[in-house]
Amino acid sequence: MFLYLPIEEELHSPELGCYRSFGIAAFWVSEGRMERMGFISDISTLETVVFLLACRCTKNQLYPIHLKDVVEDAI
Repeated sequence: MFLYLPIEEELHSPELGCYRSFGIAAFWVSEGRMERMGFISDISTLETVVFLLACRCTKNQLYPIHLKDVVEDAI
């Protein structure tokens, strides 16, 4: 099963300085093991937005190869 989780990041931009943002990590979960399959960084500074997107990806069992397209469509 695929599991998508929001990941909090501390990032830096020359224009903004340090800021907190959230990305999404994709995991393959099988027999009690988790293997990271992909990661998209800096999607939003709003945790709820990323959490809801991660929930939809998990619910619909999105293949990680499509994660970038789904994130681009969502933002």
